[in-house]
Order: sequence, then structure tokens, then C-alpha cells
Amino acid sequence: MENLKHIITLGQVIHKRCEEMKYCKKQCQRLGHRVLGLVESLEMLQDQGKRSVPSEKLTTATNRFKAALEEANGEIEKFSNRSNICRFLTASQDKILFKGVNKKLNDVWKELSLLLQVEQRMPVSRISQGASWAHEDQQDADEDRRAFQMLRRDNEKIEASLRRLEISMKEIKETLRQSLESSSGKSPLERSRLKVKNVKTGSASGCNSDEIYKLVAVKQQQEPLGEDCPSELREIIDECRAHDPSVRPSVDEILKKLSTFSK
Repeated sequence: MENLKHIITLGQVIHKRCEEMKYCKKQCQRLGHRVLGLVESLEMLQDQGKRSVPSEKLTTATNRFKAALEEANGEIEKFSNRSNICRFLTASQDKILFKGVNKKLNDVWKELSLLLQVEQRMPVSRISQGASWAHEDQQDADEDRRAFQMLRRDNEKIEASLRRLEISMKEIKETLRQSLESSSGKSPLERSRLKVKNVKTGSASGCNSDEIYKLVAVKQQQEPLGEDCPSELREIIDECRAHDPSVRPSVDEILKKLSTFSK
């Protein structure tokens, strides 16, 4: 009976893993449903253990069920990896998961059903008749294949959108760089660096440091931009260096404005 307990526990673990599978959900859930149905029959057999000892044939059948469960566990581990499931669905012609496992479970179901009814006078499990399993498996495989194809198309659309966005960002950066280039070959940023480097405290319009602080911090005055700065770009710069941080545009808003400006 200890072996029976181990088989039941293993079946419950596999059922739970099947319910948690992210890919080919229909086929995984079907496998879990079938395993659980057989486990429930073994649980009834376990409850009757004290009154009726399983025969050698029944023990052999449960051992075959255990072997099928161990194989199913390995298949679930394999197909829980996205790359493995994608490779299988792309390469296989029939695209049916757990084909060998389901065949073994079908054989076990037939054997256990007969033995439980004859020897233990117990009802068969609630799972569907084994004869219909092949039809169910094909239906599940077709539905999983359609879901896989839709997911792959969605991923391709996302990747294409990301590529277009990357190209657009490069075009915007290049357009902005060209717009900032001056006729002398220096950008406004380069000229500003030269100006800042040559300015000494107290030399700007005769203002000392206290007066400069009052102009910037109190009166919130801004350093005027050069006359060669385009009006559209001037507006963007003024918004970005607004005294109140809450009114400054976000990165997305800046990129949108730059995109419009570049056109």
C-alpha cells in the first residue's frame, strides 16, 4: 500500500503541473484530467486496502501506471520550456504532445477499469472512454496550434513595431543634430561652452554673484538663446528649463515635439 500512496502523490503532482503549464494548455489540461481520473480510482482502492488486498495483476497494472506517470513528468519538464515547445510545434507534423504517454495511460485505464470492477467491485473512473482519446487529442492539438500561431503573429507584430520605433528614433536624433549645427560648423552647445569658459564672476553686465542669484532664483530670468536658434526649438528648450519642474515636458512629450519639429 505504500507504493500505492507514492503513485497517488505523483499523480496529484503531475495534475497540478499540467494545470500550471503556460503553453499548449488544452493538451496539458487533458493529460492532467486523465491522470486525476485514474488517481481517484486508486484513492478508492487505497480506502479499501484494509478489507481487500490487491491482486498481483492489479499491482502490476498500478506499476505500469507509475511508469507512465514518470514518463509524463519528464515530458512536462521538457515542454515547460518555451523554446522546446516552439521547436516541437514548428518541426512536428502531427503536433500532438504526450502522444506516447497518452497511449500508455489508455492501456492502463483499460486494464485498471477491468480489474477494479472484477476484483474490487469498484466503479471505473470518471474519465472518458479510451476509444475517444485519439479524437480528443487531435481536437486539443488543433486548438493549441491555432493559439500558438496567433501568439507567434502577435510577437512578430511587436518586433516589427520595435524595429520601426528604433529607426524613427535614429532619424529624429540625426535630424536634431543637423538642426543644431551652425553655419560655422559649431553647434549652439559648443558655443555656449566657450562662453561659459570665458565668463568670470561679476563680469556679466556688471552683476555680482548676489545680483545674479536674485535674477535667476528670485526673478526666474533665463539666459537668452542665440538669434540663430529656430523658434520651434526655442520653445522646446524654454519648456525644458522651466523654473517649476512640474510643468516641464516628459521625455515622450519632448520626443513628440522634436518629431514634429524635424518634419
